[in-house]
Amino acid sequence: MKKGTFFLIPATLGEEGINVISQEVKDIVQQIDLFIVENEKSARRFLRSIGYKKEFSENSLVLMDKNYPDKTDRRVFDYLLNGNDVGLISEAGLPCIADPGNFWVREAHLLNIKVKPLTGPSSIILALIASGFNGQQFRFNGYLPIKSSERIIALKKMEEVSASKNETQIFIETPYRNNAMMDDIIKSCSSKTLLCIACELTLQAEFIKTLSIADWKKNKPDLHHKPTVFLIYSK
Repeated sequence: MKKGTFFLIPATLGEEGINVISQEVKDIVQQIDLFIVENEKSARRFLRSIGYKKEFSENSLVLMDKNYPDKTDRRVFDYLLNGNDVGLISEAGLPCIADPGNFWVREAHLLNIKVKPLTGPSSIILALIASGFNGQQFRFNGYLPIKSSERIIALKKMEEVSASKNETQIFIETPYRNNAMMDDIIKSCSSKTLLCIACELTLQAEFIKTLSIADWKKNKPDLHHKPTVFLIYSK
């Protein structure tokens, strides 16, 4: 029996960003009856927004366990092995980047199930190419420590690595802590270090700006509750 395909489905980076979802993605989701998702309500809303017409049953959406990201559901893979397609949807952007889901993909590979990534927005990659920084040597650091003193240590380390390896350093923060992050960046990094702030990407309020730390100090933006990617580059 032919196995199903495990589709990695990109989501919008915000409700206004529907125009960045390709027709290919909109067409493919129509053939899928089972999705692995982070949140049922937002997954339903996203699928309806891109024209998904099928009715949702109690078995249509399988939740990823955020507390145990390596936990998968064997029934999903049995479903794939029986010839049915499955889609994995992140809360925003491409699945498995700064989001759970990679263990589901790994299990699919172990079972020799075809994994098909679909093209869509990635805030991290969009921020990198718009920053003007080194796009050949870069590191995504994910979330930094919550505690300010530990975060400052991490920022200084990234700045050192950036200078010694000519490497762009990329990181993110929970939106309600963005302003605290900005304060620590300005406080801990050299005035000559470059910082790119890429905020609300693909949305109407999109803001992307690269300045030195010295210049950011003169005009610090309000990033509270705005999805933001931070990039630093030091030479």
